Amino acid sequence: MDVLCTDKTGTRTQDRIILKQHLDIKGRDSEQVLQYAFLNSHFQSGLRNLLDKAVLAHVELHETLRIGAGYSKVDEIPFDFSRRRLSVVVAREDGKHILICKGAVEEIFSVCTKYCLDEEIGQLDETHFETAKRETIELNSDGFRVVAVAYKEMDPSKTTYSIEDEADLTLLGYIAFLDPPKESAREAIAVLAKKGVQVKVLTGDNEIITRKICHEVQLNPGEIVLGAAVAQMSDAELAETAHRATVFAKLNPAQKERVVRALHAKGHVVGFLGDGINDSPALKAADVGISVDTAVDIAKESADIILLEKSLLVLQQGVIEGRKVFANITKYIKMGASSNFGNMFSVLGASIFLPFLPMAPIQVLTNNLLYDFSQTTIPTDNVDEDYLASPRKWDIGNIFKFMVFIGPISSIFDYVTYGMMLYVFDAWNNPSLFQTGWFVESLLTQTLIIHIIRTAKIPFIESHASPALIATTVIICTVGMTLPFTWAGSALGFVPLPWAYWPLVAAMLVTYGILTHLVKVWFVRRWGL
Repeated sequence: MDVLCTDKTGTRTQDRIILKQHLDIKGRDSEQVLQYAFLNSHFQSGLRNLLDKAVLAHVELHETLRIGAGYSKVDEIPFDFSRRRLSVVVAREDGKHILICKGAVEEIFSVCTKYCLDEEIGQLDETHFETAKRETIELNSDGFRVVAVAYKEMDPSKTTYSIEDEADLTLLGYIAFLDPPKESAREAIAVLAKKGVQVKVLTGDNEIITRKICHEVQLNPGEIVLGAAVAQMSDAELAETAHRATVFAKLNPAQKERVVRALHAKGHVVGFLGDGINDSPALKAADVGISVDTAVDIAKESADIILLEKSLLVLQQGVIEGRKVFANITKYIKMGASSNFGNMFSVLGASIFLPFLPMAPIQVLTNNLLYDFSQTTIPTDNVDEDYLASPRKWDIGNIFKFMVFIGPISSIFDYVTYGMMLYVFDAWNNPSLFQTGWFVESLLTQTLIIHIIRTAKIPFIESHASPALIATTVIICTVGMTLPFTWAGSALGFVPLPWAYWPLVAAMLVTYGILTHLVKVWFVRRWGL
């Protein structure tokens, strides 16, 4: 993953939204604005978001408004992401019906023609809109999320309502919410950037409050791309914009998904962190959809990973652990592929000139069993910081080239071992001695080679394996060297090796390690590890 897209609320903010102000159109405290907002949040039947919960935290209004007796629900016009507002119709004790509409400031403005101030109704004009816009901008600049509240008295004889009824409303005022940024967000964004993961913000909030939050967490928003601009772009234009831009604001769910797919088109591996209904299309489209256990059900169902803690620091830790796992898997595959590739040449060559099997079947199985046991601790191995610094992609071509260049080196030393056993220790007529000598050399080289392959640096000096990997290496090498001198070794067809064998095989191991390291360094410089 080289790009992490995230919404704003709850991922970079504390997800503890507090209703701080309820104001009329003059910016003065208004109890009526709070009461109408409470009625709207209480009677709506959809999934209550964090803003609704903040409004409903004013539980004293339940008794003040005599919910159930003073007001009762008549109908509802549900929220959708194109209108960005929700209306409920309630009946008062006197029988009158009131449509109460709550939603994004711009969307409420578009359906209002009048205002209510100190219980007096007046016609809205451009000066009122400019004043309201200025007040909203000031609140957004201070980090407040602003929702407008409007109403309309309806004909009591009407029982069903539709979107067409959201017209000619009376603007009542605004409610302002505060959702401060997490203390950990700034650190997490910086660490992710150092690890080669670019954080992009895809939010439905307006550009002012989005820019405010970005500055607080030291994320440079640059030019903020708005949903209206995204709607006008072709897929190719959006791909270029998504690659370049950091922050997208006022997006609807479909536009979030489009941005994710546009990043795919530019070759990025994209993660998306979200918890709302509006995030589910983007979660599905992302390579890695990430949600949290407090998210809505559809977001959790759309995600690939569900976090128990909603924090970018958790993701940073996950990114590092994921890269460690990927690195260790790659080590194992490269080690296994190169080893088997080399062994193939060794066995093939030996079968041409040897009058006996270079290793008996039971000995081959024993070799593989011990060798595989030594590799069981690779998942615990340390990974160099240089390798973790940037995202990695699966590269089968790189693995194939590594196998071709590293594998035959082991074959060279296998043939050296053949020559040593045949001409130094005269094993032409002693198959057991030959098989024992190659078994030990093969097991030692295979077991030790992982320490060469596991790092681009100088092994044992600049980079150290995990204690568990070192332990299994020592154990298996010890077992391999002592096995020919035991009753178990005799049962497997092994014989004790002459003492002159050990300094010769030690010299081969050192030479093999140095040569493999030099070839590896050349390989890394040319193709990377």
